[in-house]
Amino acid sequence: MISQITDILHLFCLSNLIFIIGLLGWRYYYDLRIRIAGGFSFGIVCYILLSLDPDLKIPYSIRVFLFTGLISLPFFFWMISLAIFEDHFEIKYWHWLLLISKVGVSAWSVYPVLDLINMRGPIVSETVLAHIIIPTLLSLGFVVAAIIRIYSGRKDDLVEARRRLREVHILMTGSVITFNMFSHLILRGKVLSEILDLANVILAWGLILAFMYLVFELKEGLVDPRPEESEDKEEKAVYADPALKKKLVSAFEETKLYRKEGLTIGQLAEDLEIQEYKLRRLINQAMGFRNFPDFLNRYRIQEACEILLDSGKDEVPIIRIAMDLGYQSLGPFNRAFKELTGVTPTEFRRNRGRDESLKSTADFEIS
Repeated sequence: MISQITDILHLFCLSNLIFIIGLLGWRYYYDLRIRIAGGFSFGIVCYILLSLDPDLKIPYSIRVFLFTGLISLPFFFWMISLAIFEDHFEIKYWHWLLLISKVGVSAWSVYPVLDLINMRGPIVSETVLAHIIIPTLLSLGFVVAAIIRIYSGRKDDLVEARRRLREVHILMTGSVITFNMFSHLILRGKVLSEILDLANVILAWGLILAFMYLVFELKEGLVDPRPEESEDKEEKAVYADPALKKKLVSAFEETKLYRKEGLTIGQLAEDLEIQEYKLRRLINQAMGFRNFPDFLNRYRIQEACEILLDSGKDEVPIIRIAMDLGYQSLGPFNRAFKELTGVTPTEFRRNRGRDESLKSTADFEIS
């Protein structure tokens, strides 16, 4: 009876997952996050199909294909976490090297006992356990890395919908994947295995339903609008408390508060004696910044450009400029500078007599 209920819930998961990914793929095919979500969903589909085959009737070649998708699931969980919660995320070549390494090591370990691995029920032997322990630990590493990255960026996130999703993503998705991995390591006995299989599929189904709700209810900030929709959105004026905005601008442009090393939005709210949620809303909705570091960098890099354009300050080293502007090291300063101007600070100083350097400075001034 329990096994039959588990099968039915697996089918519900499969149908819901296909629906949501099909809909998102059709509406937001241009968004990188949706494409990565496709890889994540493929891994879940592979898991469900393998779970629906307790008697191992799927041909070996197809099982190899499905296990490859399953092995990649934690990697895509990590990738979708970065893509959703990091504003400037881009896929690098080393991401693919990580995927190839993860799949390669896991396949080398698992495939020799593939015909003995059942996604439903207890592990049949110590030999199988020995072969799957390394892939399991690698998978757990990706899940933990994703959770740490999501948690560490929560304070700087100014998009309210995304801040709410961080908590759900950490608590639900990470917990479901981790529970699923380790439940297969501790399964012992037919009754216990059936109960844990049922618990796994209930958690997975709940996760999919929660994801559907979040996508439809909290879509703002999670999926980028089409380019033409983005232009229309920019034309809509967002109300901002004039007194609050004046207080913030004054603190940055006159007091130069952005130079404070390690400044957080919580500290800024305390310094301005305003409520943090109001400050978040002002910077995000009225000034257009999705995270607090981007807001800080605009002011810091603007002043850095002014210093580098001044020939009378050529003796000031780049690292001194970075430290004076609140950066704790040269690396973050160089990355922020190049992201906003397209060149390094040294190149900017060298090319200051050219028109393109001046143009780069004006491009990111805050109105």
